[in-house]
Amino acid sequence: MKNCKLCKYSKVCNDLPGICILVPYIAVAVVAIAMGYLFITQELL
Repeated sequence: MKNCKLCKYSKVCNDLPGICILVPYIAVAVVAIAMGYLFITQELL
């Protein structure tokens, strides 16, 4: 994969093409975990 359209960091994607596929899922997971953590901590307090 010389050009990765989904990933802005083409150099990283050229080295690791799998990152282009994983980046959106990782971003969603991080946001979901952060929101869940904030919700739980607010409810416990």
